[in-house]
Amino acid sequence: MGPFLKKNEKLSQIRRTAAEVLAAAISVHDCKTFVIKGGEMPWGFYFDFIFVNPFSKQMLPHIEEKMRKIVADNVEIKMHEMLPSNAAAFMRHNKRPYPAHFVQSCHDPLVQVIQIGAFVDHVQGSFLRKTRDLKAFKLLKIEQRPDLYFKGNKKGVYRIVGVADESKDALKAFMKKYKSWIGIDHLTIGEKLNLFEIDLSRGEDYFEAARIYWKKEGEALLYRIYSFWRQAHLKEGFEIVRTGSAQLTQAHKRLYQLSKTDYQSGPICFAEFCFPTSNEGFSPIHGLVGSNICHKDCSHIFCVKKDLLAALHSSLLFFNKISKLLPFTYSIEASCPDELAKLFKQLPIKTKIYPAKEARIEWKLCDAFGRSWKGPFLTLRKKDEIFTIKRSLFSSVERLIGLILEAPEKDLSQKKELLDKMASCDQQDE
Repeated sequence: MGPFLKKNEKLSQIRRTAAEVLAAAISVHDCKTFVIKGGEMPWGFYFDFIFVNPFSKQMLPHIEEKMRKIVADNVEIKMHEMLPSNAAAFMRHNKRPYPAHFVQSCHDPLVQVIQIGAFVDHVQGSFLRKTRDLKAFKLLKIEQRPDLYFKGNKKGVYRIVGVADESKDALKAFMKKYKSWIGIDHLTIGEKLNLFEIDLSRGEDYFEAARIYWKKEGEALLYRIYSFWRQAHLKEGFEIVRTGSAQLTQAHKRLYQLSKTDYQSGPICFAEFCFPTSNEGFSPIHGLVGSNICHKDCSHIFCVKKDLLAALHSSLLFFNKISKLLPFTYSIEASCPDELAKLFKQLPIKTKIYPAKEARIEWKLCDAFGRSWKGPFLTLRKKDEIFTIKRSLFSSVERLIGLILEAPEKDLSQKKELLDKMASCDQQDE
């Protein structure tokens, strides 16, 4: 990645680096402590440890001083790419048994190892180049996490969390603005609203896994969202189908082939709402917003050239109207190949159209913290004389719920009101 980073990526580098400097400081403080895993969180950074000797919150200022010493020494942050077996041996040589175990079971052909002085760890992502580039950080708390059973032995795991930013002023402003939100995750808020229960445990890879069980209020919310989606698509002239296929484009194509409908009589429109088929668990760090186990939808319009412009135009009006119901600001990104540029210029798109191999229009949702998320989108492809418009209103219902629950300026009653608004069928005509 080049030297000019987006602000969010730069902040991610800072938080990842702060986590590793924290682990290095803990290792200096007590070499008997076992490091488990750390990284960035939506609002800061964390690292999990197994302490052999007693450790309490009162010791956090002392660890901060150890971190500042590492920063002041301006240690070079070295990154190594290794084969998993070599990285595991390197970890064991440096008395890092847990990262050695994790990296040994990694399926990637190459893994990334960070080195800060004598401290080493298995990591992912990009980091700052020197410790002095870490300008501002603060440790907030220590909390107990689910126990880890390693080789038959039960180990208590504790997590230290903190915040970091580009400068002391930026960190102070961040903490002032999000004071009530820092340290509170949307999973906890969802439980308070009686939407679901969270089962927090550890998977076979020893990492934390969260399983969500929707309760009365949550199940009712999901049902209202589905009803909203169904009513909106019926109004748009779609036939609601249920194929249960993992490859919906192929399944919907096969469905129109079986129906033997004539394209010349008008577009053929199928819409399908997909329900999760498993509850395998997801990382509690990013919770619902990062989970791939989710409710989502996919719809297709099959048409000939004479109906294409009208089908695209109605799709854009539909998505624009629905996006305005969501409690987020959004922007629209559009791209298409040269042969479709003339067609795209006829569409009501108030944004620059970039040249690309794929014809795509996507609504990017921006949350209260400046993060960008995938929103409604459509793509366009042509085979023979048939055009296929693929659309999705909800790429993840769970993500939208999680983002609403995370909104820092809203209290619990306001969050519930926003969730109800998102699922309201009555607002489509507003």
